[in-house]
Parts: sequence; C-alpha cells; structure tokens
Amino acid sequence: MGSTKTTSATEIIQRKYVAFCDVLGFSHAVENHFDATIQLYKEFKNRIADWPFPEKANVSVYSDSILIVCDELPPLLYAVQNLWFVTLTQDWLIRGGVAYGKYWEDRSNGNLFVVSDALVRAVRVESTIKVPGVVLSPEVEVPLSAWVTRFRDGPFSAPLLHFEGLNVVNPFNPYWFASARVRVCQLLEQSPQHSAKYKWFLKLSEHVEAHQPLVPQSALEEMLALGIIEERKSEGVVK
Repeated sequence: MGSTKTTSATEIIQRKYVAFCDVLGFSHAVENHFDATIQLYKEFKNRIADWPFPEKANVSVYSDSILIVCDELPPLLYAVQNLWFVTLTQDWLIRGGVAYGKYWEDRSNGNLFVVSDALVRAVRVESTIKVPGVVLSPEVEVPLSAWVTRFRDGPFSAPLLHFEGLNVVNPFNPYWFASARVRVCQLLEQSPQHSAKYKWFLKLSEHVEAHQPLVPQSALEEMLALGIIEERKSEGVVK
C-alpha cells in the first residue's frame, strides 16, 4: 500500500505510483485527418471503457493523455501493459513515464484537481525520452521479484524489460506479440519520417523474441548469488 506524509494536523498526503502516457501522433492526426481520427477515438474510448483494467488502478483519459494512479507498482505496470494493447490495436504507439511520490487529488463537480510531485516527474520523463516506451523514473525502486518473473515466466510475461539503459514497461504479452510487430512494421512503411521510433520498438521486439535477459546487470548478479537462476557457459543465464 502507498505510504503517507502528514502536511497538517488534519490532512494526510498519500504517496502513489503515477503513470503519465501520451498517444504519439494524435495531434497531427486530428489536424490532418479529423473525421477518421474521431472514429478511431470513439473505438479507443469504447475499448478503454470495456477493458478489464486492474481494480486497484485509477485510469483517467484526457484527449490523447492517459493518467494512471495506483498505490502499488505491480497493478500499475499491468494497467500500462493493457493500455499498450488497447492503443496498438488502434495502430497507435504511446510514450510515457512512471514515477513515485506525493499525490493529492480532489474530484468534485466533474473536475479533477491534482497536485503531485510524482506526476511532475512522470511528465518530465515522458517529455524527455525519444522512444515509444513507458519508462520508469530513477526514484522508482523495482523489487527483485519483478525481474524474477522474466526468468520464471519468460520475456513475454515479464512486466518490465531493461533495454538500452531504460526500465520500460513491457508492451508485449504471451498473446500479443507477432501482431504488434506487424502493425509497427506497417506504420514504419506508412511514415518513414518517423523511422527512428519505429525501429527502436522493432529492435526491442527482436530482443524479446530472442529471449535476451533484458534485466539490469545488478539484478542478474543478485539472482545468481541467491541461486534463483544459474549460469551455464554454453547457454548463458537460464532459469
């Protein structure tokens, strides 16, 4: 559960995990293909409404921005993975940040008022990374169990992947990999001017398919030391 910080005798400010995600290319689509984008967005709205997001995750959508708030890290990661599935089925990629910190909100008269240093950091991560991924802010402590999942259940089921120095939420799952890659290949053909971001995503998919560790070196060393995994010279690190 999220810890709390008291700021006055009567008010307690909670600490939560916050994900801020942005749908890439949405603004351009609205300006250049308004009618088609409206139809896609209606489909997106229905998918979001019907999708079984974790009960512990609070999901809010504002145009092309999605805010996810949770007391715990695992359900938030699962919610972001679900968001990846929903957006990719619309041929959209997302970019975002995940942070942890103080979070205050008030919902009244249909309005949402938020003050959160975690949200500030999540937005900062989203605005600074140049790849289509949802990246964890440095202050987010990842438990070893999150990396153990990679070896216990395989790279398709891991909630997190460590790729090119970033801890990113896994955009794939055991039932959604080949189709996701095909869609991104098609997007690359349609919009070669954005090839860098598509090629990054496809490179990540190649590492997942090849069952690369995709785990920080420090976590690998800790799992080896604890006997959770073992290393064989002929096969590399295995379960």
